[in-house]
Amino acid sequence: MSKIRMSYVLSFVIALSLVLSACAPASQPATSAPAVAGATAAPAATVAPAAAATEAPAAVPSAAPVAATGGRVVVLISEDMEIFNTYLSTATLVSMIAAAVIEPLVVPDVAGEYQPVLAERVPTEANGDVTDSGKTVTWHLRKDVKWSDGSPFTAADVLFTYAAASNKDSGSVNSSAYSSVKSVEATDDYTVVIKYVEFYSSFLDQFQWGILPASAGKAEEMLKWDYNRKPVGTGPFIFKEWVSGDHISLAKNPNYREAGKPYLDEVVFQIVPSQEVRVQMMLAGDAQVMMWPSASLRETWEKSDNVTLQLAPGIYMLRMFLNLSKPGDGDPGPTPPHPILGDERVRKALDLGINTDSIVTDLAQGRVNRITSPFAVGWYDCAIPGNKYDPEAAKAMLEEAGWKDTDGDGIREAHGAKYAKDGTLLSLSMTGYTGDTLLEQTGLVLVDMLKEIGVEIKLTNVEMSVLFGSWADKAPRKTGDYDILFYDTGAGINPQQHIANYFQSANIPTNENGGVGANYTRWADPKADALINEAGTTVDMTKRKALYCELGQIIHDSYQQLFIFQLSEGHAYSKLMTGYQVSTWGNMTWDVANWKLTK
Repeated sequence: MSKIRMSYVLSFVIALSLVLSACAPASQPATSAPAVAGATAAPAATVAPAAAATEAPAAVPSAAPVAATGGRVVVLISEDMEIFNTYLSTATLVSMIAAAVIEPLVVPDVAGEYQPVLAERVPTEANGDVTDSGKTVTWHLRKDVKWSDGSPFTAADVLFTYAAASNKDSGSVNSSAYSSVKSVEATDDYTVVIKYVEFYSSFLDQFQWGILPASAGKAEEMLKWDYNRKPVGTGPFIFKEWVSGDHISLAKNPNYREAGKPYLDEVVFQIVPSQEVRVQMMLAGDAQVMMWPSASLRETWEKSDNVTLQLAPGIYMLRMFLNLSKPGDGDPGPTPPHPILGDERVRKALDLGINTDSIVTDLAQGRVNRITSPFAVGWYDCAIPGNKYDPEAAKAMLEEAGWKDTDGDGIREAHGAKYAKDGTLLSLSMTGYTGDTLLEQTGLVLVDMLKEIGVEIKLTNVEMSVLFGSWADKAPRKTGDYDILFYDTGAGINPQQHIANYFQSANIPTNENGGVGANYTRWADPKADALINEAGTTVDMTKRKALYCELGQIIHDSYQQLFIFQLSEGHAYSKLMTGYQVSTWGNMTWDVANWKLTK
């Protein structure tokens, strides 16, 4: 740990010790929540209304004359990615870089309104593309699109994408998103008709990870494709070079469908692990964009003459994922229970022992929001009360659960605990990822907070590619070989797919289902399953939100995920850049075709 970061954390812990007994949960989030706005791209009956950010991205300062074309933008990232295929990875870094090359059918804009990309128009009931009570959706595709290798984009590519993405044997991490599809058919080269078993609320998001070229290979052999390192896309940029551990270069796509775009000649994603070095590169003008700078850098950007920070309300929520299943037993399923975390009283005690308000206000300096469930943004924001910070209640609950510190070393041992053998230490491992200073500091603070109630947390941070590994990689979160995971994730404009993936019992990764799904806590609740299914097939938005809020309370009370805070979406940009917009609903490169550099 650097001296700078150590002194920062130590000063925070000292300050924290003075206010722990006085802090209580804030009644309102630290920053303004998004206001609800109706999506005009489709009627409310078929598409979720969007949230327009109340704090719009600040206007980019005017500078010298803007270059119409040309230039090279360097984007600083903290680590390399493992693969270039968004259907084989859930890592945000992969989707962010791939979005400049690979395009979806539609995408939500800053206001949360769906806009056509590879589709000619957004399917709605009003234009006749959504019929049979939402169970049939017709996609009309653009006829002026070419792949970066010059071949035409057609309906065959959409069918191929479905075949690869829905195949559990292909390695797809999103195959569960297509479980409600009854059939997919191309009626001609530019029309695709999808029929569903029942209304599926996330139909506009089913190809959000992009359309793959039918030339990529055999659908069932996606893990073996050369495409995974050298992708072909329809986006504004084409793949140029990938030097592992150093950089990924993208060049202007000469076949891009929008005349005159993209404006830049090249975008380079430079891998620089040290945040201190990334900051200096931005300040020196050696780079033009820095991904997700720490909230602690606010004053640095405010004092800079050539860097600005742009923020919007974000969808990503920092959570502790508590494994309910016994790790290391060779069985990734939900049984037998975790010897410590299998007891709900222990999980609740951990929640009571975390002062999230102090983390939000002191460590994150009010740049994040306190949350209590996964339903905390946009139209599906639910007012679910959380627990007040109460370390004494946490200690009492641990005593009741059979965890006592009999030897006075500060760490409790099992004495009549529900699942653990007597003498077992109340010691847990927690794994997060490197490259984000705020998350790393938050992890350290959590370790100290939980130590106060007699719980030892052994914190380790690994690279994203390791933490977010696949079933084939035998990644711990997939196989259930961990105690606590610590990372951020969140739903998009329509939360159904994300919620089903993370909380439905059918999406616990197992040998039987090929490791698909993201229910990494191994939580199984029949009532939650029923609510998720009902919400996913409920057309009426008001009723669907009510179902989500009921589900959100059940999720909160299960304590299988502990919600720490909601991040803002934002990045540091050179003041020489224009044309970009930070969006709640899109990653950093969602509008890369519009980026420009001043001369």
